[in-house]
Order: sequence, then structure tokens, then C-alpha cells
Amino acid sequence: MKHTVPDPEYMVQSVFASDSTRKYADYVVQSSLSGSVEFDDRNRRNIIWAAGEEMGFLYKDGALQQPQDAVKVVLSSETGKIHAFPQDTTTFSATSCANCGGPVVH
Repeated sequence: MKHTVPDPEYMVQSVFASDSTRKYADYVVQSSLSGSVEFDDRNRRNIIWAAGEEMGFLYKDGALQQPQDAVKVVLSSETGKIHAFPQDTTTFSATSCANCGGPVVH
């Protein structure tokens, strides 16, 4: 629910434009199929999918800040904790994997 409905309890929150559970599931699947791997500061594997369209919005202190055009799937290796949220592509940079040459995001 955290990423489907704005909640003033959170100081910073990204929320999908749709609260449909079907669309949410589609975002996770599409990210897994088309996204790039990100290793975060704790070396956890996340997946970033640049959707190329508005996916949701960022709120700070309950106020709308900016649209989000990507989906980030976190904790992808922990099936009980995996979840997705919209994010802005300008917060990422891409490189190539030194092992396989595939895209890596950081």
C-alpha cells in the first residue's frame, strides 16, 4: 500500500499513478524482464526499469514534487520482501558490467 496511495505519515514517498494491484504486478514483471541491475550501498540486487512514461509521483511532506518515469524493484532476491516503487531516471547512471557487458545501473 505504501507506494499506491499518498500517506502524509511519510516525509518522502513515491506513489504509482494507479492503485491497481494488477498494474503493480505488471510493473514488477516488466522490470524483471526489461530492467537493468543495480547493486545498492549494501550490495543488494535491485532492478531498474526506465519505463519511458510517467509511472507515478514523488511527494515530500505531503506536497507533490515531480513525476517519476522509472520503476525500481528492491530486494529482488528476497521473495518475501520484494516490492516496487516509481522513481526518476535522472537519479541513476548506467555503465556496463565488467563480467558480461550487460547494463548496470548505479
